[in-house]
Amino acid sequence: MRAKWRNVRPELDTSPAGIVARVGRLASYFDQSTGALMAEYRLTRSTWDILASLRREGRPYQLTPSELYRALMRSSGWMTNRLHELEDAGLIVRRPDPGDGRGVLVQLTPDGVRLVDRVIERHLANEDELVRALPKADRDQLERLLRQLLRDHEQRS
Repeated sequence: MRAKWRNVRPELDTSPAGIVARVGRLASYFDQSTGALMAEYRLTRSTWDILASLRREGRPYQLTPSELYRALMRSSGWMTNRLHELEDAGLIVRRPDPGDGRGVLVQLTPDGVRLVDRVIERHLANEDELVRALPKADRDQLERLLRQLLRDHEQRS
């Protein structure tokens, strides 16, 4: 693609396209692989992200819906729909927040904790497979560079 643009418009700097297009294609591969794994557990990437966020909190594995949607950079409407799915599946409960009479806490159920603990090792092995072509030092460098790009975009938005 870049070579073709160079032939017809040599004055254009197409170097950003080489990065953006590859990141987009990689994101598609990553999403497909993660989606297939999560489907084995009747989860989506979105519902997994919620469950994993709660599990990482440690006991009692709970957050407010606002804390969840801010951490996952999603809308409250998106979060509400996912929480309904997880509650119907018996993986979370929503209960009144004793510290805020109007608030709600989202908490993993024992089944939710067991599910996350079953999935996490396979999930991390899958992610390791997705980046296997890179040695550890290159992975670390790529992570730093992607963090820098992401920070810039988040500060501007």
